[in-house]
Order: sequence, then C-alpha cells, then structure tokens
Amino acid sequence: MITTYTELQAAIATWLERDDLTASIPDFIQLAEARHKRDVRMVEMITRSAITVSDRYPAYPTGFLEPITFKLLTNPVTALHQVSPDQLDGMRIESTGRPTAYTIYETFELDRAPDQSYNGELRCYTAVTALSVTNADNAILLRHPDLYLYGALSATAPFLMHDERIQVWEAYYQSALKGTSTQLRRARRGGNRQPRIAGSIV
Repeated sequence: MITTYTELQAAIATWLERDDLTASIPDFIQLAEARHKRDVRMVEMITRSAITVSDRYPAYPTGFLEPITFKLLTNPVTALHQVSPDQLDGMRIESTGRPTAYTIYETFELDRAPDQSYNGELRCYTAVTALSVTNADNAILLRHPDLYLYGALSATAPFLMHDERIQVWEAYYQSALKGTSTQLRRARRGGNRQPRIAGSIV
C-alpha cells in the first residue's frame, strides 16, 4: 500500500529497476503532479473562497485550477456566467455596473468594471498540496495512489526511451484517471443515480 511520499518513492524505484534514476524520482513525482493539475478533478479538490469583486480583474485564489460557480453575494445574489474570451470581448461594456459574466486569463476578467465593491463567492477546483519531505500525503495519494505511481513512471519516458513498459504505465494512468472522473460525476449528480455523460464532468 502506498500512503506516503517515502513509500511512493520506494515503489517507483522498485518498478523502474534502475539504480541510476533514483536521484531523479522526486522530479518524476513533480512531473506527475503537473499532470494532476491538468487532469485530475476530485470532490476533495472543491473549495469555496470568499472573493472581493472591486475591479474588472479579480485575482485567483491560491491553488486555483478551474471554476465551478462564481457568485456575487451582495443582494441580489447573482450567478456570473462563464464565457469564452472571445465571447466576453463581444459583451464588454466600458461603463461601470453590476457584472454578469466572466472569463479566465491570467486573472478573472469581468464583462464590466463593478460600480461598487461586491462580496463574492467562488466555488472551484484547487490543487492539492504537493508531496515533499514535510508533506507526506495528500488527497490524491491517499485515494488514488495509482495516479501518482503511473504518472511518475510515465514521466521517465525520456530516460527509458523505447522501453515497452512506458505504454503499459501510461495505459494504467489513463485507466486510473477515468476512474476518478466516473467517481466525480456520480458524487456531483447524487448517490447512485445513473450518470448522464455529456462530455464534461464540471
């Protein structure tokens, strides 16, 4: 069972069967974590953050990965609609007012500058704390250690080159990732209801 950073490093070393890559194992884990930020969405990664909306470009909260809902809580409560950058360009209003839509760049961008400071609430996916010698575990490692193991092993491809195990490890990673997506759909749609697949888990 892999439940800690130390155990993960030992497991990777065992699977690699290469003494010359031991010093690079922390790097492989970091590369796996970079993939997790792009690929993995779990209930444990959903957070609610208070956000002050006082200009057109509110900053992201720490660890922000992907928005779920963005609301203005100053009465009346208003759910902002997420649109693409191109759509927002077409909606852009230069006069101030109550924002109605947003998109994401290096910060949020609103369709208009707010006419006052609004109390907002952002529900979003945030990154789990990276593994390290001072942080032995996190939600991904404890619930889905295979995502760490096979993600790190797949990151060894530049070193192992044409090793046939790379394709196997990548297939295992994709299978584990599919499992987390299925769990998230079920959790967000409630209990054991039959999930309706519509191309997006958000």
